[in-house]
Amino acid sequence: MKKFVSAIALSAVILSVISLSACGDEQNSEASVEENIPASSVVSEEVQESSQKSEQKSQAPKSAISASQISQMKSYLSSYQKMPQFNSKGTEIDARAIAQNKTVTLICDNINLTYTKLVVEQFKVAAEAVKFAKTVVAKTDGTDESINKALNAAVNDKSDVIILFGNINKDNFSTNIEYAQANGIEVISAGVITAGKNDHFADYTMPVDYNVIGQTLADWAITKTNGKLEAIAINCTDSLQSNTVAGGFQDEFDKYIADTTGHCHGINISYAQAEKELADNIEKAVKENKKINYIIVFDENMIGETLDALEQLNLKIPVISTGGSDDAFTAAQRGSVEMLVAQSYEWTAYGMVDYALRILGNADMPKEQYVPFRVLTSDIISDEIANFGGISGNFNRIAFGSYFEYGYESLWQL
Repeated sequence: MKKFVSAIALSAVILSVISLSACGDEQNSEASVEENIPASSVVSEEVQESSQKSEQKSQAPKSAISASQISQMKSYLSSYQKMPQFNSKGTEIDARAIAQNKTVTLICDNINLTYTKLVVEQFKVAAEAVKFAKTVVAKTDGTDESINKALNAAVNDKSDVIILFGNINKDNFSTNIEYAQANGIEVISAGVITAGKNDHFADYTMPVDYNVIGQTLADWAITKTNGKLEAIAINCTDSLQSNTVAGGFQDEFDKYIADTTGHCHGINISYAQAEKELADNIEKAVKENKKINYIIVFDENMIGETLDALEQLNLKIPVISTGGSDDAFTAAQRGSVEMLVAQSYEWTAYGMVDYALRILGNADMPKEQYVPFRVLTSDIISDEIANFGGISGNFNRIAFGSYFEYGYESLWQL
């Protein structure tokens, strides 16, 4: 059991991301973020933001982005527009031998969310393929009570491994997680933290480079505006993955734009606040900066609210986002979202099963679990639908193919 306890470090990461300090001093005063930050971190927030801004100012680019840099970005973006190929770094394992007599429990933040439902369905398919003795998917509803209940049930079910997927703040469940660990259960955190970061209280963190999503969103907007990016960046404070994506965006924005030719207005807002307050926040940002030319959304659950807000305000501003549900794909297909950095729910689910198998089988652990992202636009989706035989419906297969399925079957020696 490889336990990582780094609550202080993670709190610092979350603070640096949700401050969206790359987006200037235009903090959203109406949308509180304190509910998702440990109280001890809130005390130091003002000092930390001040030091961050000072450091960023000294490191900010001194001149406008060059034509060569924009060309490099376009080449990078082009590579993400192609159909991903299976590229797992793991060695072959005897998956069914490992899964035999083993029980796996998947605990999501909220099983009722659209993207989460899709991940769960494919997780069950992958788990069945390797013949786990028992696969349990907890019926969570986003409340702490349901997640605590699921963790305790996993101990009663004598699970061998628990996978915590989605926006589960481990601080709120440390006692239950440690109770599971004390009973010999391996605990994996998946789907929220970027490669190289360890989610505290979990034994393992599935390493996926979610920072790439934020970098890709930044590069798209930078190239489309020829380096003169005037953006609104919408970060969901309920979403740990949104915070991670925001970090990737912030790094790229600081590297090429900050303090030179562009600006960014950061809006930090929760799901609950978005319905009532997002439109007001966007309207305020546009009044303060009439040059706004892009809106970047870091969580797919904010896509609908963002589009509704723009319609309400009668604004025509391009929106780019990340997402992995059919709704997100549909928004990109229709052009409501100009570009989507898409995630494959099927690939994500298979990746989680693979990671659990490697832990249970004491197999080699890849430094990065390969879960690809893809740049999608309405034109790219139309081309892929044509390649798919003109059938629309399962956008995940249209956008990502079925290479991952054959790849994992080979990797698992099925």
